[in-house]
Amino acid sequence: MRRRAQPWLGTLVDISILDALPEPSLQAAFQAAFAVIREIHEVMSFHSVTSDIACFNRAVPGATLRMNPHTISVLAAAQELNQQTNGIVDIRIGSRLAACHFLPGTNAVAIPPYETGQQAYALLAQGQVKKLRDDWLDVGGIAKGYAVDQAIAALQTVGVQHACVNAGGDLRVLGLHEIAIRDPQQPTHIAHTFELQNQALATSAMYFSRKKVQGVWHSALFDGRTGTSLDSMKSYSVIASCCMLADGLTKLVAVTQDSRHPSLDAYKARAFIV
Repeated sequence: MRRRAQPWLGTLVDISILDALPEPSLQAAFQAAFAVIREIHEVMSFHSVTSDIACFNRAVPGATLRMNPHTISVLAAAQELNQQTNGIVDIRIGSRLAACHFLPGTNAVAIPPYETGQQAYALLAQGQVKKLRDDWLDVGGIAKGYAVDQAIAALQTVGVQHACVNAGGDLRVLGLHEIAIRDPQQPTHIAHTFELQNQALATSAMYFSRKKVQGVWHSALFDGRTGTSLDSMKSYSVIASCCMLADGLTKLVAVTQDSRHPSLDAYKARAFIV
């Protein structure tokens, strides 16, 4: 097995390739996978002033922006998840994340208020997006999973058959792999191990993101229906066919505390709470 790791997407992305490939083919595979991860990071980072997301957040309502195909794919998936989860998964949560100091605000522009049950954008033809209202998007809750999926696709394109791409606990495997889940009460310890085959797994937990804001505990997980932050010492994992869906659906499970929520069936996903 050969492994490489690089810092992208606000975490350390670890890629393992188990195939016995010639060294040039192996290096080409790593390069292809990290290249697509880097592109997705650059076009969807909340922090980069040149990203599609930052440009959208700066734009005035009514503006039309042309975006990268990767961004369009994630925005389309976010709309579907928002509808399927009745508003629980909502990438408009960027303003709430900034208000609670999980994302940077700006001194030049006031953080827009978060209003529930709204649509911030409309997807138009030819890769264009219309901004409908003054909202800040943050796609971190599903873009990391999407990047994992695209890295897996890049590995498959160059012939890799056995691999794992892991972006801070959001992962997808080719072939059969043993996967470990942290104990949320003791994050340095392992709670469970199991085998995953040609599937994706995402886990959301609050043990690394909890902080006090004005005397109240908050985490980086929010209920899109209310804009309120969650505070729990559990972890929420979803197994699905792709990592983007698994990543998004962990928020549904965290909010509802329901590992058998009907929306999981719509995606043929399964969940567990630790």
